Amino acid sequence: MKKILAGAFGAAAGALIMTGSAFALDSSYEAQSKAGTHQFYVWCTGAADSETTQDGANMEEAMAAVQGAVGGTCKPVWQGLVN
Repeated sequence: MKKILAGAFGAAAGALIMTGSAFALDSSYEAQSKAGTHQFYVWCTGAADSETTQDGANMEEAMAAVQGAVGGTCKPVWQGLVN
């Protein structure tokens, strides 16, 4: 019985660790206007998609910096403000 409980607890802890990054983002509407590090998923045509972060006074400023860095065949999509 102890082994079963330990295994279940270990699996639950592992799931929390793997999804920990999802809890580190504030994706509320209000977060778009806050200064800080913003996270983006970058969709690309003809190249691999990626994730990146960018500091900015707000989401729009950070997104403009990412767009300038990734070029015309890629589009950044805001995911949230990194806490």
